[in-house]
Amino acid sequence: MKILIPLRGIFFFIAVAMMFHTRVFAQDVAMADRMAALEKEMAKMQKTIQDQNQQIAQLKSTGPQIQVAGAKDNVTTAAPMNEYEFNNMLDSSLGGSQKWLKNLKFAGDLRLRYEAFHASGGASPGGGSSDWDRNRFRFRLRYGFEKTFSPEWKAGFSMASGDKVTNNGHNADPTSTNQTMGSDFNFKNIWIEKAYGTYTPNWAKVGPVKELEVTGGKFTNPFERGSSDMVFDRDLKPEGVYEKVNVNLYNSENIKINSYFTGGQFILQENAAPISSGVTYSDSEMYGFQWGLNPIVYTPWLERPVDLLSAISYFDYSDYSQNRNWRIDSSAAATSLANGNSVCSPNELCTGFKVLELYHEAAITPYGLPIRPFVDYAHNMDAGRSMRDRDAWGLGVKVGKSLKKGDWEAMYQYKWIGADSVPGAFNDSDFGYRGYAGNQGSVIKLGYMLTDYLTVNAAAYIVRNLNIGQALDATSTSRLKSEQQSRFQMDLVWKF
Repeated sequence: MKILIPLRGIFFFIAVAMMFHTRVFAQDVAMADRMAALEKEMAKMQKTIQDQNQQIAQLKSTGPQIQVAGAKDNVTTAAPMNEYEFNNMLDSSLGGSQKWLKNLKFAGDLRLRYEAFHASGGASPGGGSSDWDRNRFRFRLRYGFEKTFSPEWKAGFSMASGDKVTNNGHNADPTSTNQTMGSDFNFKNIWIEKAYGTYTPNWAKVGPVKELEVTGGKFTNPFERGSSDMVFDRDLKPEGVYEKVNVNLYNSENIKINSYFTGGQFILQENAAPISSGVTYSDSEMYGFQWGLNPIVYTPWLERPVDLLSAISYFDYSDYSQNRNWRIDSSAAATSLANGNSVCSPNELCTGFKVLELYHEAAITPYGLPIRPFVDYAHNMDAGRSMRDRDAWGLGVKVGKSLKKGDWEAMYQYKWIGADSVPGAFNDSDFGYRGYAGNQGSVIKLGYMLTDYLTVNAAAYIVRNLNIGQALDATSTSRLKSEQQSRFQMDLVWKF
């Protein structure tokens, strides 16, 4: 069977095929043109990126001017300066004073306080009725600078308020920086609180020795860490020289044992001339030594390690009891710092002071709550009217820690301080009204941080006198009775 295809159909098929082939060819040509255009665009982009990298490198090295086109005007701004250019400009602007600003620290605080007293069962401060009350408003201002010159050297100073003044204008209270409001709007005193220089040599960091520190001048008490305010008020700033060595005895994954030794040579009194004709008066110094052991133990039951501290201290107050060294100045009406210590004559205390102190504390943090129980014991090995008067002891616990807004802390402490156990001139000046030795009682404190810089505090002191039957002073015929004294404080403290 023959299949016949019309000639016109063959021509139509050929025409359709040619048209389809032509269209496909045209599409291929267009695609090739587009690819070529994309290659040119990519080449331009690569060239632009290379140019920008070169410009950035040039800006970093030379700091050229950059033209920034605004909506109306062209604004010229300088490129960021490198450190060398910045230091040169700062030096020319400040005349070199920026060298002193580097590593310079400033710190201070302002405290406003309301304080109320109530006493019952004894003689009033003025010798009147047995019950008396007092209300007063006070403030404390402290500020200071510390400059670090190098890793080995630094120096600093601070100024502080204080209102108890002797007849010759000296500050008469080494344990308080409070200023009582009053005196018909008169201006208030400001004193040098600290002035010191510290040397921490790098050559001393050998083996287990982490740091050696030597400080001279008037400074923060270096014995505070291994002691409580039963012995030293926290406002006390000794004068002289001290040396401290920190040692790492042992270090493992679960336990670290650190230790330290502190030695202090402090000036109490320097008597340039006798107080009265024919009488020789000796200078007075305090020599102190403290050794502390600080184990830090990591346990799987607590988030933070258990921080333990045990310290033994010895404080020798050379010639302090004699020749009016426990008085502020040499006038006939010299201010006494006996503050509860027994006085045997206008010029002498009944005892000297060689104080041995044992202190223990533990810092633990169960469930994220810091808790620090502590116990302190002191014994005067030099003298005392009785063994009971030679001893002082205290125990307490602190809960919480104030570091930032919303933090709180609370503390309870009980203290029993024999009349001749520690010098009444230097221990907690809020513990009792007549004196700070010869008392026993409780201290309760609460604190809450309203902001990162503002804290509100409250404190209560419930104290009873131990010096029953003792004369108020060496020339008085009045005798102390069993007296309870209550002191309440409310504070607002700004730190800056």
